[in-house]
Amino acid sequence: MQLTTLLLAALSAISVQASPSWVGGDQVTIQDEFKVPGDNPLYFCGDPKDDLVKIDSVDLDPNPPTAYVSRV
Repeated sequence: MQLTTLLLAALSAISVQASPSWVGGDQVTIQDEFKVPGDNPLYFCGDPKDDLVKIDSVDLDPNPPTAYVSRV
């Protein structure tokens, strides 16, 4: 019984060692040529030439966006 508990604890510790994407796995480098046209701080993650949806421009008001506080 104690051996089973020890093995289960060891396997659990091993299975949670995968690193999340924010630690350095799937980060994207911002490139000026992938800037979304318009008045915004947005960038495409990659080259948008083969995207199914084409974005002509995005204008944000206010720019930069501000937090909205609900007063209920």
